[in-house]
Amino acid sequence: MKAQKSLFWLLLLTAFIMACKKEYSYEKGKLNPSAGSLQSGTTGDCLGSVVQGIYKVDTTLTDSNYVDVKVDVTTVGDYRVSTDTINGFYFSATGVFTATGENTVRLQGNGRPQTVGTNIFTVTYDSTQCTFSVTALPGASGGTAVYTLQGAPNNCNPGTTQGTYAAGIATNSSNTATVNVDVATVGTYAIVTTAVNGVTFTASGTFSGPGPQAIVLNASGIPTADGSFTIPVTVGTTTCSFTLTVVAGAGDYFPRTTNSNWSYKFDNDPMDTLFQNVISQTQSALGNTYNVFMYNDGSGVDTLGYFRKASGDYYQYMDVGSFFGLDNEMWGEYIFLKDDVGAGTSWTSSVFTNTYTDTTTTPHTTVPITVRFKETIQQKDVTVTVQGKTYQNTIVVLEEYEASSNGGTTWSLLPFNSTNYYARNVGLIKLDFVDSSGSGTSYLQEITRSEVF
Repeated sequence: MKAQKSLFWLLLLTAFIMACKKEYSYEKGKLNPSAGSLQSGTTGDCLGSVVQGIYKVDTTLTDSNYVDVKVDVTTVGDYRVSTDTINGFYFSATGVFTATGENTVRLQGNGRPQTVGTNIFTVTYDSTQCTFSVTALPGASGGTAVYTLQGAPNNCNPGTTQGTYAAGIATNSSNTATVNVDVATVGTYAIVTTAVNGVTFTASGTFSGPGPQAIVLNASGIPTADGSFTIPVTVGTTTCSFTLTVVAGAGDYFPRTTNSNWSYKFDNDPMDTLFQNVISQTQSALGNTYNVFMYNDGSGVDTLGYFRKASGDYYQYMDVGSFFGLDNEMWGEYIFLKDDVGAGTSWTSSVFTNTYTDTTTTPHTTVPITVRFKETIQQKDVTVTVQGKTYQNTIVVLEEYEASSNGGTTWSLLPFNSTNYYARNVGLIKLDFVDSSGSGTSYLQEITRSEVF
């Protein structure tokens, strides 16, 4: 056991490099300040933000003007979430978080727009920021438009959707819906549908003339399930609806698309976090092409690993020698996940033979060593809750590590393993690393947010 513990020591150190410390500050004057982070994407946009109301020049904002943003709360307590003041108006909210995990905060609009145009607001909470945009419309446009929906009270005309909607994958600019209206009085308009299956459609603007018009609604949110869903659209006293079809998607349990990104927390510590993302560059090796993952632990950016998928098999290409703390660099790949097999299925990787020098002995002892990975599907397509958020269709994989000192004739399990949770169309949502040797190096890695493109 002593040799095995020293063999795996570098692995433990490598795993813990992924953790980082993030300072955070409390708001002044708060007796019981909360803590957490705004949910944002790679470009800094507020994830899940919904802008409500019509914004017109020289018109004071009312209760109908607000923006919803999402906050990952790590410590309950008092909060203030606010934006900067742009073009004469701003948004803010105060209150008390009573539960950790993802919370939605409604920022109330204040002031009145001064000039026409798009305004980008920066939201601040704790030590985090994100952005959203609001378009101010002309004040002299004839007031609020009067119009009705074509097709009401039945199906919207034409009520067509554009783009692909897949369960577990965030909508983007390609996801829209088109409805026709009849305009009686020109002016400004704003449409916001209620959220159905995690998706909301919105549109705002100014009608330049009366008569039939087409409105393109922009989708936001992440569909939570596949199937067909009815989306009601209401304008004044008229309501029509259209059908939104959500597919199961590619069923990818470890997405590798460019710009996809994930944030994690270690041991439920808000100061111990990791951000990882996929870059556009790829890596060629062993006749295969791998997607490149990067990570940022707060101290710098570096390569996290190289990954590919073939049929239902997910591969990682890596320096196995460095991973196991062996003497020499030794690159190869292994299958860390299969999505087309049932619970109870196990497999082992190819074997990797190297040498290991035990520096705890005098003189140092160098011995040949053969290692391999062992994977077991413990659960398939189960529901798992991580940091207060529920993930459907999750595969749970136990990853173990085996070593042999006789070229693979007999194998011994090393006293370390990790249980990995992969949610469909999200990726790794949880990793539970256990050190059973008694050295106290176990840790828990949990997802706090994700954005898959």
